[in-house]
Amino acid sequence: MKTKLIVVLTLSLFLLSAGIAMAANPAIFINGNELATENPAYVENETLMVPLRAVFEALNQEVQWNAEDRSVTSGNIWLQIDNNVATVNGESVTLEVPPTIVNDRTFVPLNFIAVSLDKEVLWDAALLRADINDKPVPAEEGTPAEEGIPAEEGTPADEGTTEDEGTIEDEGTTEDEGTTEDEGS
Repeated sequence: MKTKLIVVLTLSLFLLSAGIAMAANPAIFINGNELATENPAYVENETLMVPLRAVFEALNQEVQWNAEDRSVTSGNIWLQIDNNVATVNGESVTLEVPPTIVNDRTFVPLNFIAVSLDKEVLWDAALLRADINDKPVPAEEGTPAEEGIPAEEGTPADEGTTEDEGTIEDEGTTEDEGTTEDEGS
Protein backbone atom coordinates (compact mmCIF):
# COMPACT_ATOMS: atom_id res chain seq x y z
CA MET A 1 0.00 0.00 0.00
CA LYS A 2 2.85 2.37 0.84
CA THR A 3 4.44 1.67 -2.52
CA LYS A 4 1.26 2.59 -4.41
CA LEU A 5 0.96 5.82 -2.44
CA ILE A 6 4.58 6.76 -3.17
CA VAL A 7 4.13 6.02 -6.88
CA VAL A 8 0.93 8.07 -7.06
CA LEU A 9 2.51 11.02 -5.21
CA THR A 10 5.66 10.90 -7.33
CA LEU A 11 3.64 10.76 -10.55
CA SER A 12 1.41 13.62 -9.36
CA LEU A 13 4.41 15.81 -8.53
CA PHE A 14 6.02 15.02 -11.87
CA LEU A 15 2.88 15.94 -13.82
CA LEU A 16 2.35 19.09 -11.79
CA SER A 17 5.94 20.28 -12.25
CA ALA A 18 5.83 19.46 -15.98
CA GLY A 19 2.65 21.51 -16.36
CA ILE A 20 4.17 24.46 -14.51
CA ALA A 21 7.38 24.28 -16.53
CA MET A 22 5.48 24.17 -19.83
CA ALA A 23 3.36 27.20 -18.96
CA ALA A 24 6.19 29.30 -17.57
CA ASN A 25 7.82 30.52 -20.79
CA PRO A 26 5.93 32.38 -23.51
CA ALA A 27 6.43 31.08 -27.05
CA ILE A 28 7.59 33.39 -29.85
CA PHE A 29 6.47 32.74 -33.42
CA ILE A 30 8.00 34.58 -36.37
CA ASN A 31 5.91 34.43 -39.53
CA GLY A 32 4.26 31.28 -38.18
CA ASN A 33 7.46 29.46 -37.16
CA GLU A 34 8.30 28.98 -33.49
CA LEU A 35 11.57 30.62 -32.48
CA ALA A 36 13.86 28.25 -30.63
CA THR A 37 16.03 30.17 -28.20
CA GLU A 38 18.07 29.33 -25.13
CA ASN A 39 16.82 32.54 -23.57
CA PRO A 40 13.04 32.41 -23.24
CA ALA A 41 10.78 35.44 -23.23
CA TYR A 42 9.28 36.53 -19.90
CA VAL A 43 6.67 38.96 -18.60
CA GLU A 44 7.73 41.97 -16.53
CA ASN A 45 5.19 44.53 -15.29
CA GLU A 46 2.60 43.22 -17.78
CA THR A 47 5.11 43.67 -20.64
CA LEU A 48 6.44 40.75 -22.64
CA MET A 49 10.23 40.94 -22.82
CA VAL A 50 11.86 39.11 -25.74
CA PRO A 51 15.51 38.26 -26.48
CA LEU A 52 16.57 40.97 -28.93
CA ARG A 53 19.39 39.16 -30.77
CA ALA A 54 17.41 35.94 -31.31
CA VAL A 55 14.37 37.81 -32.64
CA PHE A 56 16.31 40.32 -34.76
CA GLU A 57 18.52 37.65 -36.32
CA ALA A 58 15.47 35.50 -37.09
CA LEU A 59 14.17 38.57 -38.94
CA ASN A 60 17.48 38.83 -40.88
CA GLN A 61 18.77 41.84 -38.94
CA GLU A 62 22.43 42.19 -37.98
CA VAL A 63 23.00 43.00 -34.33
CA GLN A 64 26.10 44.68 -32.92
CA TRP A 65 26.90 44.95 -29.20
CA ASN A 66 28.99 47.81 -27.82
CA ALA A 67 30.31 46.73 -24.40
CA GLU A 68 31.77 50.18 -23.69
CA ASP A 69 28.41 51.96 -23.41
CA ARG A 70 26.26 48.81 -23.15
CA SER A 71 24.32 49.57 -26.32
CA VAL A 72 22.96 47.63 -29.27
CA THR A 73 22.92 48.78 -32.88
CA SER A 74 21.00 47.12 -35.71
CA GLY A 75 20.85 49.09 -38.95
CA ASN A 76 19.07 52.36 -38.10
CA ILE A 77 18.16 51.19 -34.57
CA TRP A 78 20.12 52.10 -31.43
CA LEU A 79 19.26 51.29 -27.85
CA GLN A 80 21.07 51.20 -24.54
CA ILE A 81 20.65 48.91 -21.55
CA ASP A 82 18.55 50.46 -18.74
CA ASN A 83 17.62 53.43 -20.97
CA ASN A 84 13.97 53.56 -21.95
CA VAL A 85 14.65 55.89 -24.90
CA ALA A 86 15.87 54.24 -28.12
CA THR A 87 16.54 55.73 -31.54
CA VAL A 88 14.81 54.37 -34.66
CA ASN A 89 15.40 56.07 -38.03
CA GLY A 90 16.80 59.09 -36.19
CA GLU A 91 13.65 59.47 -34.07
CA SER A 92 13.45 58.95 -30.31
CA VAL A 93 11.19 56.09 -29.23
CA THR A 94 10.19 55.56 -25.60
CA LEU A 95 10.02 51.95 -24.44
CA GLU A 96 7.50 51.00 -21.72
CA VAL A 97 10.26 48.96 -20.02
CA PRO A 98 13.93 49.73 -20.66
CA PRO A 99 16.13 47.08 -22.32
CA THR A 100 17.72 44.82 -19.76
CA ILE A 101 20.27 42.02 -19.59
CA VAL A 102 19.28 38.57 -18.32
CA ASN A 103 21.81 35.71 -18.50
CA ASP A 104 24.11 37.81 -20.72
CA ARG A 105 21.31 38.51 -23.24
CA THR A 106 19.53 41.75 -24.07
CA PHE A 107 15.75 41.73 -23.66
CA VAL A 108 13.38 44.37 -25.05
CA PRO A 109 9.60 44.83 -24.93
CA LEU A 110 7.76 42.93 -27.66
CA ASN A 111 6.15 46.17 -28.87
CA PHE A 112 9.60 47.60 -29.63
CA ILE A 113 9.91 44.98 -32.40
CA ALA A 114 6.75 46.36 -34.03
CA VAL A 115 7.98 49.96 -33.80
CA SER A 116 11.60 49.41 -34.78
CA LEU A 117 11.16 46.85 -37.57
CA ASP A 118 7.65 47.78 -38.76
CA LYS A 119 6.22 44.34 -37.98
CA GLU A 120 2.77 43.18 -36.98
CA VAL A 121 3.01 41.99 -33.38
CA LEU A 122 0.32 40.03 -31.54
CA TRP A 123 0.36 38.84 -27.92
CA ASP A 124 -2.04 36.22 -26.60
CA ALA A 125 -1.68 36.25 -22.80
CA ALA A 126 -4.00 33.25 -22.38
CA LEU A 127 -1.84 31.09 -24.64
CA LEU A 128 1.45 32.78 -23.66
CA ARG A 129 2.12 33.24 -27.37
CA ALA A 130 3.72 36.14 -29.22
CA ASP A 131 3.43 36.34 -33.00
CA ILE A 132 5.74 38.60 -34.99
CA ASN A 133 4.74 38.80 -38.66
CA ASP A 134 5.66 40.75 -41.74
CA LYS A 135 2.96 43.29 -42.50
CA PRO A 136 0.89 42.41 -45.59
CA VAL A 137 2.04 44.17 -48.74
CA PRO A 138 -0.71 46.37 -50.14
CA ALA A 139 -2.10 45.27 -53.52
CA GLU A 140 -0.71 47.15 -56.50
CA GLU A 141 -2.98 49.57 -58.30
CA GLY A 142 -5.02 47.90 -61.00
CA THR A 143 -4.99 44.42 -59.43
CA PRO A 144 -8.21 42.74 -58.31
CA ALA A 145 -9.28 43.41 -54.76
CA GLU A 146 -8.51 40.64 -52.28
CA GLU A 147 -11.37 38.83 -50.59
CA GLY A 148 -12.82 40.97 -47.81
CA ILE A 149 -11.13 44.17 -49.02
CA PRO A 150 -13.37 46.54 -50.96
CA ALA A 151 -12.22 47.37 -54.48
CA GLU A 152 -11.27 50.91 -55.37
CA GLU A 153 -13.97 52.93 -57.03
CA GLY A 154 -14.24 51.97 -60.69
CA THR A 155 -12.56 48.55 -60.24
CA PRO A 156 -14.93 45.66 -60.94
CA ALA A 157 -13.83 43.32 -58.14
CA ASP A 158 -16.68 40.83 -58.66
CA GLU A 159 -16.48 40.62 -62.43
CA GLY A 160 -15.49 37.16 -63.62
CA THR A 161 -15.48 35.66 -60.12
CA THR A 162 -17.59 32.81 -58.85
CA GLU A 163 -18.07 31.95 -55.20
CA ASP A 164 -16.88 28.38 -55.74
CA GLU A 165 -13.59 29.30 -57.40
CA GLY A 166 -12.76 32.44 -55.47
CA THR A 167 -10.56 33.77 -58.29
CA ILE A 168 -10.98 35.67 -61.52
CA GLU A 169 -11.67 33.40 -64.49
CA ASP A 170 -9.94 35.71 -66.99
CA GLU A 171 -6.57 34.97 -65.42
CA GLY A 172 -7.02 31.21 -65.86
CA THR A 173 -6.48 30.56 -62.18
CA THR A 174 -8.40 28.25 -59.93
CA GLU A 175 -7.80 27.57 -56.25
CA ASP A 176 -6.66 24.05 -57.03
CA GLU A 177 -4.12 25.06 -59.68
CA GLY A 178 -2.61 28.05 -57.89
CA THR A 179 -1.03 29.39 -61.12
CA THR A 180 -2.11 31.30 -64.17
CA GLU A 181 -1.97 30.10 -67.75
CA ASP A 182 0.25 33.08 -68.64
CA GLU A 183 2.94 31.85 -66.22
CA GLY A 184 3.38 28.64 -68.15
CA SER A 185 3.35 26.45 -65.06
